[in-house]
Amino acid sequence: MVFNKPETVDEFLDIIDQVVFEIDDIMMCAEDEDGEDSRLSGMMHIYEVLATEIKALHNDVTKGRHNFADGADLAFMPLVEKARSFIPFTDLLDILNRAHKAGFRN
Repeated sequence: MVFNKPETVDEFLDIIDQVVFEIDDIMMCAEDEDGEDSRLSGMMHIYEVLATEIKALHNDVTKGRHNFADGADLAFMPLVEKARSFIPFTDLLDILNRAHKAGFRN
């Protein structure tokens, strides 16, 4: 599935849902590995924090409490920057961040 810059709140939420799916998928893989992949096991804390942050964003957007176009990065972007090479879906996170910073087209 290819995502472009979302033009509506619903499209923004669709991308959040895809990120949640990606995080859940990685976490399930880690459970299946049962600690055998030490690199993946070592990254679990990052995915757990990211999952919490992205679900909070979803909740805020859904309840109308999220402010778009404030020019600032999303709260989880510093974590994404630190772990970028270990997160296979950074493209989706970047799309969310750009849409958050710029808002939607009119």
